[in-house]
Amino acid sequence: MQILKRSKTFHKRKGVISKVILKQTDKHEVIYGARALNKRFPKWLDKPTQDYDIYSKTPRKDAIQTEKALDKRFKGDHFYTEPAQHKGTWKVKAHTNKEGYADYTKPKGKIPYDTIGGKNYVKLSYVKKTIKKTLKDKESAYRHAKDRDALNRINIYEQGKTRKRKTKRKTPMFRMRF
Repeated sequence: MQILKRSKTFHKRKGVISKVILKQTDKHEVIYGARALNKRFPKWLDKPTQDYDIYSKTPRKDAIQTEKALDKRFKGDHFYTEPAQHKGTWKVKAHTNKEGYADYTKPKGKIPYDTIGGKNYVKLSYVKKTIKKTLKDKESAYRHAKDRDALNRINIYEQGKTRKRKTKRKTPMFRMRF
């Protein structure tokens, strides 16, 4: 019966997970992955995603901090952290469904970012550079389709942005006066 009650609590409150994760994200962390792209794109270019990918200089500490904040919000032990498959990455997962909601990764250098709505999101130019590098790597073939799709969506977005900019700058050649 305890498991059923815990599961019910989790599913009733899971809509606030994103808000809690964003609230825990500070100015020293950079959001990347699908969430960073979706933040910029119009809805029709969005890719559904459940988790946040976050660059952090202290990934384990930040993952534990987010886990504690989620547990506090859910009023119980509903989340846990664990090291990910890739070294330097820590995951925040739910006990109820074992699904990951945040991945904290230590970056291998300085990550360029734009601040949008008070949060740092990786620059599109950096994402494009990283994707192109991954597409050349034969060992990363398992993610090539996903990366090609992301690159295409970025190019569509940038095309639309330049078209809008060009149309906004047009001024009438003459003005009629009455």
